[in-house]
Amino acid sequence: MRSRAVVALGVGQCVNWGVLYYAFAVLIVPLQQALGVQPWVVTGAFSFALITSALAAPAVGEWADRDRGPLLMQAGGVGAALLLAMWTVTPTALSLYIVWGALGLCMAATLYEPAFVIVGRAHHDPVARLRAIAAVTLFGGLASTVFLPLTAFAVAQAGWRNAVLILAALLLLSVLTTRLFVWRHLPTGSAADVDAEFGAGAEERPRESRFLFVAATFALTSLTSAAFIANLIPAMAERGIAPGTAAALGGLLGIMQLPGRLLLMTGAGARSPQRLLMFSLALHACGLALVGWAGSLSVAALGTSVFALGAGLTALVRPHLIQTVFSIERGGSIDGRVARGQQFARAIGPVLAASLASVVTYTGVFAALAGTLLLAAVASRQILAESTDLVKETL
Repeated sequence: MRSRAVVALGVGQCVNWGVLYYAFAVLIVPLQQALGVQPWVVTGAFSFALITSALAAPAVGEWADRDRGPLLMQAGGVGAALLLAMWTVTPTALSLYIVWGALGLCMAATLYEPAFVIVGRAHHDPVARLRAIAAVTLFGGLASTVFLPLTAFAVAQAGWRNAVLILAALLLLSVLTTRLFVWRHLPTGSAADVDAEFGAGAEERPRESRFLFVAATFALTSLTSAAFIANLIPAMAERGIAPGTAAALGGLLGIMQLPGRLLLMTGAGARSPQRLLMFSLALHACGLALVGWAGSLSVAALGTSVFALGAGLTALVRPHLIQTVFSIERGGSIDGRVARGQQFARAIGPVLAASLASVVTYTGVFAALAGTLLLAAVASRQILAESTDLVKETL
């Protein structure tokens, strides 16, 4: 895959994430006012989208393994744009759930999972593959930085309906761009040939215990990230930090995910995905601990930055680990099963953390999550060591 194709795919991911994931946060208040409903009714539609996305993830992975990834991503992008445009015509509480339930399917078809399969099959060398995945996630990581203010500006200037139409138009433009610069020049070749020639995919079928550990670990990171982001402001309130200041800390979450991805664009750590996983888990845990026991704003800012570094690494460690340790041939279906667990965990993380915090405070919640993440990091050294050694022998 050419460098410009990787860049175009990354820009497309930035648009997809920005329109289908981050923009909804800006639309909550105007939708609540327009529909005359409680906030939970509006946010419930987004949770419904995450659930439908989770249910569709394994099927999307299977299709991507059959070289249908580009078709899925194009259909998902066009379908999402049409759904958004249709939604502005009949905005009701019922149509909100119908549209976002369907958009959940579009999320599964257009976000990272199928893109990672395409990148993995186009780059056989693990170093080149990690560089390409890092580049795609680097652009994807800018989605919140670009689309949160962009959507807020569009809503303020043109109203939420016109803002949604603008987002739909950007989505269509993204589909056209990726078609011109990515799909038309994508190399072809069977997945079987890839695995046979390069030795990637140490196992045709992942050992179930090892797969369950990987799936549970990444579900834990997603639950933790969703809980941390959604509960950062009330957690800081326990420290006497004002909501506006806490919100500024939240702004670090997007920007501070980028340094780790920039580092991995050099190919560092490509031949040891297990160590990358351990490192990302340790960063999650250290960041949570710093924020949980923060006695000052500077310590809270440092903890948020460290946590964001870990979150940024995790997004690209997952596909790299699955394709390197398990299989490129079946990477889509394996990744889809892992992504399903992550989406469910992402949906329950915020409410679970808030509920527990009412009993043990946010310090206790963050401490428990940090300890669990550290245990997962230690366990990964033993559970994944055999696979990592086998990968090194084949490279």
